[in-house]
Amino acid sequence: MKRSTLKKLAIAALSLSSFAVSAQDQSPIRMLVGFAAGGNVDHVARLLAEELRSQLGRNVLVENRPGAGGRLAAQLLKAAPGDGNTYMLSPDSWAVFPTITMTEAQLRYNYARDMAPVARVASYPLVFLASASSGVTSLSDYAQKVKTDPSLAMYGSSGAGSITEFLGVLLSRELGTKLTVVPFKGGSEVMTMLMGGQVKVGIMSPSDVLSENNKKIRPLGFISEKRSALAPNIPTLAEQGIKVTQGSAFLGMWASSKTPESERAKMGLAIKAVLEHPGFKQKLAAAYVEADYGDAKELDKQVRGLIDYWKPVLEESGFKPS
Repeated sequence: MKRSTLKKLAIAALSLSSFAVSAQDQSPIRMLVGFAAGGNVDHVARLLAEELRSQLGRNVLVENRPGAGGRLAAQLLKAAPGDGNTYMLSPDSWAVFPTITMTEAQLRYNYARDMAPVARVASYPLVFLASASSGVTSLSDYAQKVKTDPSLAMYGSSGAGSITEFLGVLLSRELGTKLTVVPFKGGSEVMTMLMGGQVKVGIMSPSDVLSENNKKIRPLGFISEKRSALAPNIPTLAEQGIKVTQGSAFLGMWASSKTPESERAKMGLAIKAVLEHPGFKQKLAAAYVEADYGDAKELDKQVRGLIDYWKPVLEESGFKPS
């Protein structure tokens, strides 16, 4: 083959390669959310996606795949190509509790092997709430009434296998009454059920329910060590004699372990830049969520710490996943 022909073929191959890289750079990024639209996680995801578009110069699409406490989205994340185009924003629960209570065959993924932390994004304390129609006026009132009213022992949760389910284990112990979780596909569904009185109490993120116009839901207390600076008028459960403080949750971004470390690092730095914007912090604060950046190593350490804490608690309780 003539040298000139080889040169032309080489140039053509290089052009095709450059075109492929350029096409990949312009393809949209999928941000999987394992909960229904309209809830806390979905709201933060859409705020974040909007800002990441300008940071990364690419379209970022939020894709809701609700069900199984975020595990359906995690299965999709594992199956996605490792090209840096698919991520998942989720509360910490999906990485912690299924890892403790379920087998790899049940999960259809192995957290330690298949998933890679990218960054912690935000944090918030969970809140224990009662429907206004429940007749419950305070935490002490609930503690008395739940002993004789079985309907008050059924509490709404934004997903099976989430921290809201396992906080019920601790609350049952403190109250001396077994509570039973009623899981839904997201905070928006729990809020609808609470406002309609179909469930009388629930554990949720504050952004799902706290607003000046929401007169149908009554917050009974934050499930955290201290009051939230974003809603300082609401006491903690511990202040009221119920010593359960493990309800501080956070949102993180994950990728599949197939995703190159360079792509994960790029996304992590973009998230950090977004969280440093005062305007973005204000948007999160309006939703009762605090910007709380942590790099991949911090996120990994935090998840491992939560697994170490909760594993003996659940083993002692005799909890069995349904």
